[in-house]
Amino acid sequence: MKNIRSPQNLRRRVHRSASTGFSLVEIVVVVAIVALIFTFATPYTLAAIQSASISSAGDSLMLKLSQAQQRALTDNKPTGVDFFFYTKDGITGCHAIQLIRYDPATNQATSIEEPVYWGEGRVVLVQGALSPMFASNVPASSTGSATRAPFKDLEATFNRIIFYPNGSTNLRVPLRNAYLTLVSINNYKEELADAPPNYYTVQLDPVTGRAHSYRP
Repeated sequence: MKNIRSPQNLRRRVHRSASTGFSLVEIVVVVAIVALIFTFATPYTLAAIQSASISSAGDSLMLKLSQAQQRALTDNKPTGVDFFFYTKDGITGCHAIQLIRYDPATNQATSIEEPVYWGEGRVVLVQGALSPMFASNVPASSTGSATRAPFKDLEATFNRIIFYPNGSTNLRVPLRNAYLTLVSINNYKEELADAPPNYYTVQLDPVTGRAHSYRP
């Protein structure tokens, strides 16, 4: 005897099939909406990450300058910050700094802390028009080829800011040129002349050693 399906069973099967199909449509719609939101949100998320990296790098620079000045006063010995310039992933600029003790009698510097790298490689301190502090009137004792690891192996050069116990610095530039600028590597260009939308500038008074920061 043939198994005759009742109309109720058929309706249940049709209902289950329709429910399954509708669920798949819902999933597709949700995935499409999420993808759309991600597309629009990604630029803002990346911008926020860049801004946070620049802020962190700039704050680190301000902190190290302050620490160098304070240690020079407290220990009554010249203390400074070395800025290391080298090429990394095709980007030439200052990628790291290091706190040092400076001996004017021997013109030798000794590191007193581990190096600090900008924003885990996402930030660079540019050279040129946006960072004229080291562009001119740099004492011979405050620049040259790196002699300490790991920067010697990177063929890095350095510029040095020295704080003296009397509060002054070794800088020989006017205040209007005594500044440095950090930017995201995504905004990096050789000979960058105009500030990008996001940057961090630090100005250092050559006479008093006081640092000021500027953000857009």
